[in-house]
Amino acid sequence: MSSARDPTNRVVIAKEIPPDHPAKHEIEQRLCSALVGLPGEWRVTVVCSRTSVWWVLRVEGPSFEWMTVLPDPTTQHANEMTGRLLGALRDSKVLS
Repeated sequence: MSSARDPTNRVVIAKEIPPDHPAKHEIEQRLCSALVGLPGEWRVTVVCSRTSVWWVLRVEGPSFEWMTVLPDPTTQHANEMTGRLLGALRDSKVLS
């Protein structure tokens, strides 16, 4: 996905969110929206355990690499995941 505000911005989402997860599309949309407008190429990866309930969210971009574990379904929704990402972007001074 390219950003209309910054033609050099690109967000790639590699995900394993189960297709029947009720918030799959909202999660993908919100994570992408959090990165649109930031310069450079960004990669979002969501890895879902096949034998347990945990997920891992990993985001990579120019001078930024971050990941967090989402241990159970109470953390595997758009608000929680986007909030964690935005906090990490602010902490690393990518966002003000």
